[in-house]
Amino acid sequence: MIRRPHQTQRLLSLGMIAVGFTIAISSFGVVRAEHAKPDKSKSYSCSSGTACVEGDSTGSSTYGVYGIGSAADGVRGVTTSSGSGNGVIGLAEGTSTTANGVYGGSTDANGVTGVSTNAYGVYGLSTNSYGLYGNGFTGVYGYSKNGSGGIFESDCDCDYVLSATAAQSTGVSLFEAYDEPNGDEFYVDSKADGVFDGSVTASSFNTDQPARGGPRLEAFSPESTRATIEDTGTARLESGEGAVRFDSAFASTIDAARGYQVFLTPDGDTRGLYIAAKYEGGFIVREAEHGRSSIDFDYRVVAHPYGASEARLPQLDIKRPPIPKLPRH
Repeated sequence: MIRRPHQTQRLLSLGMIAVGFTIAISSFGVVRAEHAKPDKSKSYSCSSGTACVEGDSTGSSTYGVYGIGSAADGVRGVTTSSGSGNGVIGLAEGTSTTANGVYGGSTDANGVTGVSTNAYGVYGLSTNSYGLYGNGFTGVYGYSKNGSGGIFESDCDCDYVLSATAAQSTGVSLFEAYDEPNGDEFYVDSKADGVFDGSVTASSFNTDQPARGGPRLEAFSPESTRATIEDTGTARLESGEGAVRFDSAFASTIDAARGYQVFLTPDGDTRGLYIAAKYEGGFIVREAEHGRSSIDFDYRVVAHPYGASEARLPQLDIKRPPIPKLPRH
């Protein structure tokens, strides 16, 4: 069969197009996700039970979905008000995997931002690692208008449910809770010291007390029916009389107008000691029966703290916020 020149040229052109199309298909199969750019002029619609955009990196070491945003979001997922699904869900399956379900990194903005009206803004679930991990100027920030700002729960017999770590000598807080309307806050600094603006309510207050040459022991705190502040010391009785002047710092913390109590213990044989006078800055001690002893004595002062309530064993009213049960995936 004799081919005309223009037919031969046409077949060659078609062959080149076919080869080029094959190369394009082959190249598309290995292109990295970060190089793939969607056509912004197109809109995508999805049928029920399928994904609009799906990335699968099974068997490779690249990303399933990778997004870079210059002046906007790298990846954004939105579920409409009528939907019940997740805006974005990332799963790192397998007990030996070291990859992240969802990873977000940013220099000057949020690594991951989640916003929800009736569910969790960000929900993290992990089998062998952190459910939610944040590293940044603020590692993890949670805000809720009608629920809890953050909930952390663990089903295993682990060391902790919520862990906070700060580098030494940074001066930052390990944990901080702030009541914006009242300005009250509670924080734990980098030395693990806790500071409360409000009161602390607990069933008991026990301390880890070290002992010389032995194990650490548990010590218990005394309890009182009302708010008190105390001071102890040793003073000297000369010729049957002695004076105790309060330390200026202690004097500034007591409400002397409400009175205070003094308990005396002589450090030797006397006819007895009594309080001859009390005033705002201290008290006078004398020996009974006009005794003239010169001897040391110990004292304990129990006073009412300045600005504290006068209530005696007030009824406790604790309103614990409801904690919703976390869903299981």
